[in-house]
Amino acid sequence: MKKKKLLFCFTVFIFVMLCPFMTIAQEDMTGEVNWVGGYVSGIGYGTATPGKNKVIDKLKALRAAKVVAQRDLLENIKGVRISSQTTVENMMLKEDIIKTRVDGTIKGARIFKRHFEWQGNVPLAMVELRIYMTGSAGGSSSKSLVSTLDLNRKYGTSYCPIPPIPKVPSPGKPGARPGISYDSSKPVTGVVFSLAGQPFERVLLPVVRTETKSKRKITIYSVKSVDPKIIRTYGVARYADTVESARKITHLGNNVMVVPAVHVSSDNSIFIGTDAARLVKETIRFDNNYLKKAKVAITSE
Repeated sequence: MKKKKLLFCFTVFIFVMLCPFMTIAQEDMTGEVNWVGGYVSGIGYGTATPGKNKVIDKLKALRAAKVVAQRDLLENIKGVRISSQTTVENMMLKEDIIKTRVDGTIKGARIFKRHFEWQGNVPLAMVELRIYMTGSAGGSSSKSLVSTLDLNRKYGTSYCPIPPIPKVPSPGKPGARPGISYDSSKPVTGVVFSLAGQPFERVLLPVVRTETKSKRKITIYSVKSVDPKIIRTYGVARYADTVESARKITHLGNNVMVVPAVHVSSDNSIFIGTDAARLVKETIRFDNNYLKKAKVAITSE
């Protein structure tokens, strides 16, 4: 009788220990929206009830992990902000076509990492899925988030030139441009807008403006500045943590102009000085429109 009790207690102990691993998938999610890397990730952990065939058990665990990763990826993508007013989730709620495209993209997401191991007889799997925000970061443009959302059709990208910017007398030495750096002996190949630690919510479609002395707001850069073909490949802007890391972005070229932001408005628009805005306008002339090619980066530093 004592042996039977001991056997029963041992069986219950083993069952309790294995219970967490007998579920189809775990809920520990660690995916993210990585603006610097230019991708959205979803991570899933999965397992399966041990059976007689280890190969089948492994496949079940990996399949469970992938399903959870897809769910996590969808949740993260929903939170991606397109503009200061719109998120991907809002677009999905308003448009069935966008919802269908996003769902299809999730199911076809690229497997970036996959890990499998046995814990005794229990199969444990981890799968990380990624979707790139643009097609240039590592996937084809047809599977990028900007292509899926069809932003150029939604927001319109007919080219809008920068309107005239009135001159404002600058204090100090004439012609001085404090904080702006680039090699003036060569054509400018791209621009980096430096936020210098100012609060800014990263978005797919950033807007850069200037404000005249009469409080008139002039748009210097937005989605309407970019060629639709470029949007599908490079998006509208890249993000970096520092100016130095932004300079290393190949797409920007070898003579990047760094422009400091004056402030970030309540509607998440980046404002630069009128002097800087006028310089940007001057450097995109003579068939050198780097704005139209989206050679733009925004840094936190």
